[in-house]
Amino acid sequence: MLFFHHVPYTYKLHDGKTVIQYLYDSHYSGADAVAQYVRQWKSLNGLVDEARYNEVLAQLEYQAGQAIVWRDAVTNWFHKASGIGDAKGRVGHYPGRYEAEAMQLAGYTVRDVTPWEDASGGKAVACASGTCSAAVKFDGAAGWYRLNVQYFDQTNGAAHFKVWIGKQLVDEWWGDMHLPLSRPPEKLDSTTSTRRVIGEIALRPGDEIRIEGTPDGGDWAALDYVEILAAGK
Repeated sequence: MLFFHHVPYTYKLHDGKTVIQYLYDSHYSGADAVAQYVRQWKSLNGLVDEARYNEVLAQLEYQAGQAIVWRDAVTNWFHKASGIGDAKGRVGHYPGRYEAEAMQLAGYTVRDVTPWEDASGGKAVACASGTCSAAVKFDGAAGWYRLNVQYFDQTNGAAHFKVWIGKQLVDEWWGDMHLPLSRPPEKLDSTTSTRRVIGEIALRPGDEIRIEGTPDGGDWAALDYVEILAAGK
């Protein structure tokens, strides 16, 4: 419609939506559908052998994270190109999301991501050597939350990550996923953007959330953002 027929963004489709609103809505509903696949698979826990269950769950959670990367990249690009906002106020507004470049950094340096839409806010933070950290104070209500850590899993190394709530270590992992890449593995872009889901964390106002990254080889333990969502959402 856009590229061959050159209709305006405000052109109304048969369902009454404008072209631009359809672009926004379809990408949000697509990401929601992929998130539902994860919930459906979790309902089979105990009915499938443990190794197969965990392997499929890891892939589905990766795809759910990639669906959000794609959703945000496409909708933000069209928002910038069209100059027309999302009628539902979602594009460019992400409650609970803390950009890594805006966190309290120690050792990490801010880097531009190319193309800009491949990272939230168009930037990431990377660690050249040693152990770096990015911290933020939680300012929400006390309760149970899920943390989504969006990071870049480069294939030319296996960076090590740790997540702390105050002095308590709540999660750690190695960035050693085998991802299908069509670009150089050292790139910080949508091809290496990956999500780590940390569920059911108790948080209180003022708690410090700190992510530590230790690079390895050409993997810079790069971070995009951390997202804090109420458990179950």
